[in-house]
Amino acid sequence: MRNSNTMAIAPTATISNIVGVSQSIEPSYSQLYVKANMSGDFTVVNAGLVHDLKVRGLWDEVMVSDLKYYDGKVSQIDRVPSDLKALYATSFEISTEWLIRAAARRQKWIDQGQSLNLYIAQPSGRKLDEAYRLAWRLATANAPASFMSVSRSSSMMNCGALVQPFGRWLSRSASG
Repeated sequence: MRNSNTMAIAPTATISNIVGVSQSIEPSYSQLYVKANMSGDFTVVNAGLVHDLKVRGLWDEVMVSDLKYYDGKVSQIDRVPSDLKALYATSFEISTEWLIRAAARRQKWIDQGQSLNLYIAQPSGRKLDEAYRLAWRLATANAPASFMSVSRSSSMMNCGALVQPFGRWLSRSASG
């Protein structure tokens, strides 16, 4: 079934901003943030989170203040139930290993490559090595893997397109 017109991942970050939806496979960076454009600055709140908090009677001005105080993360707000904290975990709160494994699992259903950002709160050589090795191990089990570049300024790893087994990418990139 692989590469038989099954599916492509959409939307990208740019398209999602234009149409007002989430970034497909990417975890949310924050549940509340300010978006700036030529018309001004706009506060954006995850509509799903607002709905779930309203259902439980938790959405009020104090919750908005708490979300602002904790940079859009619900994990540190005591009155948010644990199931909602898990559901609305932000990018830095999700395990790098989990994101790489999820990418490997979904790849067989995707015609095109996939690009995935991995956010690491405190990046280190060890953490990057572990991420590379996990991607490599998944590639040896016939799951595509990826190359990764690191941006120290944003503490974010960008996994390049998952389009071919790691070994073939490695041999091509090593030659130039």
